[in-house]
Amino acid sequence: MKKKDFIFFGVCTALAVLFISTADIKTPGEYYALHPAEISEDGAYVKLTIDCSSVAKKDKALPDDGTMLTGSYALASGESVYDITARVLHYENIPFDVSGGKAVYIDGIGGLYELDYGAESGWIYTVNGTAPDINCGEYKPLSGDEIEFIYVDSYYKGVGR
Repeated sequence: MKKKDFIFFGVCTALAVLFISTADIKTPGEYYALHPAEISEDGAYVKLTIDCSSVAKKDKALPDDGTMLTGSYALASGESVYDITARVLHYENIPFDVSGGKAVYIDGIGGLYELDYGAESGWIYTVNGTAPDINCGEYKPLSGDEIEFIYVDSYYKGVGR
């Protein structure tokens, strides 16, 4: 090989290394984590709503209509209700807190926490209008499901919504 060939090969290698090291290559899961409103390649999505209308009139810091968030979001394979909710809340810059370890419970969303409005107040979740009997970290929604986190001031009244 000639000296020109070595230089050409070296420059091409350096450019390839530079491109690869600066390129932001993502898997589909990573992409949809950053763009949760875009429907995934297989078309899987859920509708997610965060509703605090039961106490919105009592707290001026909450939205007047009680809706903190509503929209359709991509659903990645194997995601739980908690996974997609946490991903969307992070993306939308809505603070939230969880407790429970393996049995996940979202105890605060957008500054509104369990027990803020009495001993029976807190967040429940429903899928297609029904409160599942397992925690949101275990429930695997299907494409097209409507997930709603609802702040209730009386747990026993709120479950039957």
